[in-house]
Amino acid sequence: MAQVAVTYFPFQSVLGVASDTDRRLWGGVNAETNAFLSNVNLEWHGMANLKKGEGVNYYAGFGVNTNPLAAVNSLPLVNGYSFTVGARIKPLGNSRNVQVVFELAPYANAHLDGGTIRTLLGLVYNFRRRGEAIGGL
Repeated sequence: MAQVAVTYFPFQSVLGVASDTDRRLWGGVNAETNAFLSNVNLEWHGMANLKKGEGVNYYAGFGVNTNPLAAVNSLPLVNGYSFTVGARIKPLGNSRNVQVVFELAPYANAHLDGGTIRTLLGLVYNFRRRGEAIGGL
């Protein structure tokens, strides 16, 4: 099982780190990397694999978008909420640690009076212990 999965969404400048994405339940955090340090938002996710296959995993989950440095300056910690539906595609049969990820992640602000429909396309690498096969709960 993967010890950690690292994702990069180049079109959105987002870097993500997640627990074992092959398990039934997993979690992660995404950080916006193309921003001033005080504007770096962290989005924390809880995900569930809905269908796992040899070539693709489909998943969904909820997230909370936060800005810890804004909270230090007496601004709200929580920016908003998201619901994510995604697919982790394993295009290389002999190296399933390399994946392409596509996510549809509608986002609502903290007051729930506005939001956006986000799409993300990125690359993933699952770091595993040596000799470990892909599997999970």
